[in-house]
Amino acid sequence: MSISVVTTAADDPYDWHFRRIKDFGFKSRMLDRLRGQLPNSYMRDLDRSFVDDAIIPTFSRAVESRRPTIDLVRTKLIGVRIGYERLILPQKCDGKPAWCVSFIEGRYFIPPVQETKVDMTDEGIIQLLIEGQTAKEIAEFLNLSPRTIEHRIDKMKLRPDAKNLVHLVAKLVATQLDRRQSGKHV
Repeated sequence: MSISVVTTAADDPYDWHFRRIKDFGFKSRMLDRLRGQLPNSYMRDLDRSFVDDAIIPTFSRAVESRRPTIDLVRTKLIGVRIGYERLILPQKCDGKPAWCVSFIEGRYFIPPVQETKVDMTDEGIIQLLIEGQTAKEIAEFLNLSPRTIEHRIDKMKLRPDAKNLVHLVAKLVATQLDRRQSGKHV
C-alpha cells in the first residue's frame, strides 16, 4: 500500500506534481524498480504512456467531479504488468481541488517473460502444471513416463531461468497471460 499526493492546481495535467508520502506492505526488487520509475516529480517527467493510461484520466475525473474515486488499474510500466486498487480523494472545497490524496493497494506485478518455442507435449505439460498437477499425474494423463516429464520440466526451467518449479509455474502463467493479451493465442 502507498499514499501519495498529486498537486492538481495547474490547468495542464502534465504540470501536476506527484509526491509519494509513504509506502507500506511487502518488499520486492521489482517493486523497488517500479518506484524508481515514479519519483517525486511533474507528470511530464514521468513515463508518458503510464501517465496517459493510468493517472491523468482518473485523476481528471476526480478533480472535475470533486468526489472520491475508486478504481482497479491494470497497466504496464517498464514492461512489468501491474494491477492495483486505488482510492483518490480530492481536496474538499468549493472550487477546483488543488490536490488529491491517493491510496494504492498493489494486487499483482508480473515481470516480462521471454516467449519460448514449445512443442505440443510441452504445451500440455505447461497447462497441467498451471492446473496444479504433479509430474506423476501429468505422465499418466499424457501417457509418458514420469522420468520423461521430469526431464522436460527440468529443460523448461532452464529456458526462462527459473529457480524452482514454483518459479517456473509463475513464469509460465505470466507467459500465457501475455500471449492471450497480445492475441497470439486464444
